[in-house]
Amino acid sequence: MTFHPLLRRQLKRQGLEDDAASSSLLPAWVALLGRVSRAYEEHDQERRLLEHSQELASQETEELYATLRQERDQLEERVIDRTAALRTSESRLQSLLSLSADWVWEQDANMRFTFLSEGVEKVAGIPVAHMIGRRREADEGFQAGGEEWSAYSSAVHERRPFRDFSYRFNNPAGELRYIRISGVPVMGDDGSFKGYRGIGQDITASTLAEQRIQELAHFDALTGLPNRSRFISDLEAALWRASQRQETLAIFFIDLDRFKTINDTLGHAAGDELLCAMASRIRGALRHEDLVARLGGDEFVVVVNGITDDNDLHQIAGKLLGSLSSPVCIQGAQFEISGSIGVARYPEDARDAPSLLKQADTAMYQAKGHGRNTVQFYTAEIAERAAREFEMESALRLAMVRDELFLHFQPKVSASDQRLTGLEALLRWRHPIRGMVSPAEFIPVAEERGLIIGIGRWVLGASLRQLAVWRSQGMPVPSVAVNLSARQFADPMLLPFIEQQLRDNGLQPQDLEVELTESVLMSEPERAAQLLRQLSSLGVHVTIDDFGTGYSSLSYLKRFPASCVKIDRSFINGLATDADDRAITQAVIAMAHSLGLRVVAEGVETREQLDALRQLSCDEVQGYLTGRPAAPQDLHARLALAYPGHTVPAEAAPALQAAA
Repeated sequence: MTFHPLLRRQLKRQGLEDDAASSSLLPAWVALLGRVSRAYEEHDQERRLLEHSQELASQETEELYATLRQERDQLEERVIDRTAALRTSESRLQSLLSLSADWVWEQDANMRFTFLSEGVEKVAGIPVAHMIGRRREADEGFQAGGEEWSAYSSAVHERRPFRDFSYRFNNPAGELRYIRISGVPVMGDDGSFKGYRGIGQDITASTLAEQRIQELAHFDALTGLPNRSRFISDLEAALWRASQRQETLAIFFIDLDRFKTINDTLGHAAGDELLCAMASRIRGALRHEDLVARLGGDEFVVVVNGITDDNDLHQIAGKLLGSLSSPVCIQGAQFEISGSIGVARYPEDARDAPSLLKQADTAMYQAKGHGRNTVQFYTAEIAERAAREFEMESALRLAMVRDELFLHFQPKVSASDQRLTGLEALLRWRHPIRGMVSPAEFIPVAEERGLIIGIGRWVLGASLRQLAVWRSQGMPVPSVAVNLSARQFADPMLLPFIEQQLRDNGLQPQDLEVELTESVLMSEPERAAQLLRQLSSLGVHVTIDDFGTGYSSLSYLKRFPASCVKIDRSFINGLATDADDRAITQAVIAMAHSLGLRVVAEGVETREQLDALRQLSCDEVQGYLTGRPAAPQDLHARLALAYPGHTVPAEAAPALQAAA
């Protein structure tokens, strides 16, 4: 029998051998040893199984630990990556917030601020500590419009998101800021309301810019008064109130006299200064509740409510005229500015804003036509006159492009021997339906409506071209005279235009004579003296027209560099029979001669008048007696006698034969 190795070693220690044990031992003892040996073997087997199990368990545990370590490492890597990404995101958000006008805010369930980002203090000037624990309330600190605040409060009450709620906020420094916020409710896992979080933005700059745009859209940027758009809106509202209360209302349409002259002479800066001064004066002459607006240019308008008596309206107009006509200092010099006022009344004259404004404008133009610095109330008669003038203005504009305007020329001759000394250009208009229209009828309209500058330039150019034609035909006509209106004289381009026309027609400055009335010269004496000096320096002859009807003083003649004066026809009419007319004419001639000026008498129609002028040593005469105004072709006969040997055009031959 083979025993377990451990048992054999134990038997060997006891001096027993396997074989000996087998032969010498009793069978029962051998059987027992066999069972012990088997027990050892079973124990070894169990131990081997346990060790194998432990080995497997250890291996599985090691593999599990390895897996867990790997997952832990991966988790740590993800945590590190996520943490880095979160930090990057936070850094990016902070950078963007620092660069933008936005900040982040949070409120608790009681709507008290629990968090605000740093941007709120940097941008809006609101310290975070000042806001934490406070509510956003509509009081003197937070100010919002009624509708805006109602919509915001409703959204918060119903725990709804809100967007772009805007309000005003006075920061601790007392500065007004405009804020815009958006927010969303924060809800817990159980659905309970935790508060709000959102963003805020300082919109002060954009809000102020928008307000400025609105001001520019409705108010005059120069004077601060309502502009035309705002005025029409306010006028319509005033008319509605007047109709509801059965009250009256009056519009004063004000236009400054001679503003364009000052603006063109001194520049736009001076013109702006003048407009601001006049706006202030108009506002100061009225009640607080009266409406004042600037329509544009030098036009202002006033609305007065509740005054029914025309005498009271006249007093208001007189007060306005007085305030405007007081001397005003512009760029260190004093000027006297006046105004013309037209008045229209509601409901007497019109019941709607456009009609009322138009009628006041119409009345104002009539006031200007009556000499300026006056007031004119709208009447049906004025409306008819205005309609006729408008019709004439339209026809006159067409006349300029349809070649309906043309020139006649009237000779000026020596009083002693009737030698031709020059020709005066006279404007004529042949209307296709009305026929010949008197200059006395259309010249004032052209002057008032701003057409006279264009017409005057045409007259200057056509007169010099005709003179050049006569010269080319061998007729050395001494010069041609052209009348300048007030608006022409105020044109800053007058002198360059004259120089250009002389060059274009190959003429010399002394070939042109300009005639100006005393009233034109005295409207702006300083500028007139300067321009006349420039014209005289150039070589252009200057004649003062209608002399005797205005200032007619020696100092006045010395002030303006002229070469000739024209005695008004009103003194010539009674020269032969009226001692006063003769004395005035004699004084004018003597005064002019003392200054070295030539004297021309206009309106000479009788031989007696001519003889009297010769006796008084008048230099030249002009009138029906010595030559009527005529078209250029009809003057060839007269010119042929004055300048024999020239080439006569075929169409002038009959007139030449008749004159001979």
